[in-house]
Amino acid sequence: MEIKDILDRATNLGKPIIKDAILRLLMNKLTWILILILLLPAILGLWAYTNEQDERQVQEIGGDKIYYYDTENELAGTPIHENVRETFIDISNAFLIKFIGVLMAIMFASELINEEFNKKTIQILRTTPIRPFEIILYRYIAGVVCMFSILAVTSLIYYIITMMNAGLYGIKEESDVLFLVIKLLLLESVAYIGIFILISVYFDRPFFLGIIYWMLWEMIVSGGNYQQITVSHYLNSTLFQGLKNMGWDVSTEDFGLIKSAGDETLDLVTEPFTAAIIIAILALITVGLSARGIERRQF
Repeated sequence: MEIKDILDRATNLGKPIIKDAILRLLMNKLTWILILILLLPAILGLWAYTNEQDERQVQEIGGDKIYYYDTENELAGTPIHENVRETFIDISNAFLIKFIGVLMAIMFASELINEEFNKKTIQILRTTPIRPFEIILYRYIAGVVCMFSILAVTSLIYYIITMMNAGLYGIKEESDVLFLVIKLLLLESVAYIGIFILISVYFDRPFFLGIIYWMLWEMIVSGGNYQQITVSHYLNSTLFQGLKNMGWDVSTEDFGLIKSAGDETLDLVTEPFTAAIIIAILALITVGLSARGIERRQF
């Protein structure tokens, strides 16, 4: 098949499938329940902003207003943006990436694939000229786009609300932290949507098995000597290296990026570029195996 034919087929076939799949995800009630849960920290952030707004000092340097903690605060004299940026990272890593992001990936993958089996529509798709790889690929793309978009917008909301007490200067000064979190969300979406689609293709209870995988593999194995076979390791490595490059005082122990070697502990950090390549390869493998599963599965 010529490249032109492949591109024409992707445009004529892929675009409507991706659009339909995204609409299905956005119309799902569970999606909006997760979005409401995502907004809870933002509401708490607004409450904190209104209660702490008057407990700060301001100094104008070069036309920029830099806000500091007042004399009654234990952090007196410290620029607010240097402290609240850590709050943003902590919330994003623990709540957005490691909790809600994983649940969203499991739910989206189940909706995109398992519902096709439950409604028997997969049988109709198998009788059309649509190839198994295309059945999976376009739904995978829809899942990644939808998940990443929701989480990225939520991350932006978290960032603005968390940094509001630091003023416009603080928001601009720490923007690298926001971009780092958004990069992590993209890597997470690419990896987990592929993994959970694979589970949805081969197993009848993908949501339950997805939770088991997350708890046993991504939470337990990711803290041990074999963590390099988990997605969490590459997300933690990217976060650690990104913060280190920005001059933060972080250690590999903070992110569990160590392994035991006799009486010693060794650092176990993967460079961000390498981590991105590995996650991309993982995505290709999971999509390919999922397509093979669709092709061989008996209906």
